[in-house]
Amino acid sequence: MTMKSSILMAAILLTATGASAAPPAEAGASEATNTQAAAADDKKICRTERATGSLTRRTRVCMTAAQWRDVNARTMRGVSEMQGQGSGGQVVQNNAGGG
Repeated sequence: MTMKSSILMAAILLTATGASAAPPAEAGASEATNTQAAAADDKKICRTERATGSLTRRTRVCMTAAQWRDVNARTMRGVSEMQGQGSGGQVVQNNAGGG
C-alpha cells in the first residue's frame, strides 16, 4: 500500500470515529446536515497519480467524493480478497484431540 493510500485510510477512519462520537443533532439540523452532505458528495476532487514504472509521468484523475469513496471501498475489498487467496482462502483450525 502506498503512503498516500495509508494517509487517506487514516483520515477516513478518523472522520468516521469523529462522526460516531458526535452528540445527536436536532431534527432541523439533520436536514441541513443532509443537504451539506449531498453537496459534499457532489464536489469534484482531483488527484494526481503517478504512472507505474515512470518517475515523471503523472495522470490527473477527477471524481466526486462519493466516487472516490466507492473506488476506495472496492480497492480495500480487492486487497482483502488477495490476502485471503494468499493464505489459501481457508481458515486454519487447530484440531487438538481429534481422532
